[in-house]
Amino acid sequence: MHNLQDGIIIDEFLRNDADCPVFGFNLACAYPFPAAAAQFYRPIASRLAALGPAVYVYPDWETHVTIVTFVNFRLNRRPDADRLAQLQSLIQPIIEILRPVLAGRSFPLLIDAPVLTPKAAILPIADPSGEITRIRRNVIGALEADKELQGKLSRAGLNVPAIIHSTVMRFKSAPSDLARFAADFAEAAGAAHPVEIMIEELLLTTETKPYMREGTVMHRFPLAPV
Repeated sequence: MHNLQDGIIIDEFLRNDADCPVFGFNLACAYPFPAAAAQFYRPIASRLAALGPAVYVYPDWETHVTIVTFVNFRLNRRPDADRLAQLQSLIQPIIEILRPVLAGRSFPLLIDAPVLTPKAAILPIADPSGEITRIRRNVIGALEADKELQGKLSRAGLNVPAIIHSTVMRFKSAPSDLARFAADFAEAAGAAHPVEIMIEELLLTTETKPYMREGTVMHRFPLAPV
C-alpha cells in the first residue's frame, strides 16, 4: 500500500474530458486481457469500483499492457486533420521495422495484486523469461537505425515504460478520507492472487480516446507456440 499522506493526483482527462479525441499508438500485449487474466481481474475491478465515485476503474475491454509508446496521446489532444495524417503516416513504417524484430515465441507473464500509487492503481507484472525486456531493447535498437523516423517519434512522445504493468484505476476526484480509502484499497488488493498468462501475440494499437477508452488493433504480430 502506498502512503497517500501527501495526497493523490487527479487525472485531468477523466475529471474534465474523458472522451476527448486524441491520437497515440503503442506496441502492446494482453489487449484486452485474455480469459485467465480477465477472470482474475473482474473481482478486483468490482472491489475497486466499490471504493466510491472518486475513482475510474478500467472495464475489461480497456485493459492492456503497454510495451513501447510510439506516439503519446497526451501530446496529441484534438489533433487537426493535418497533424492526424502526419501521425498516421508513421504507422506503416513502424510495422515494417517491427516485423523482424518481434519474431519469437509465446512467453508467460505473471500478473500480481493491485498496488496503489498517488495517481493510479496498477497491476505489477513479472516477466520471468525476460521477453518484454528483450523486445523493448530490440525495438529501440531498430529505431536507432532510422534516425529520421526516430526523431519524428521522439517529438511525438516515444517512450519505454520503466516497469511492466497494467494500469487499472485512476482518480477522477479526491477521496473524502484518504486514510480510509487506502485501507479499503489494501483490503481489496489482499483478496487477489497472482495469475500466469501466456502472451501469444503482440499488437500495434492506436488510441483515439484516453486510456484505450477507444482503441484499434492496427496490426498483429503472432508469436510461435512454445
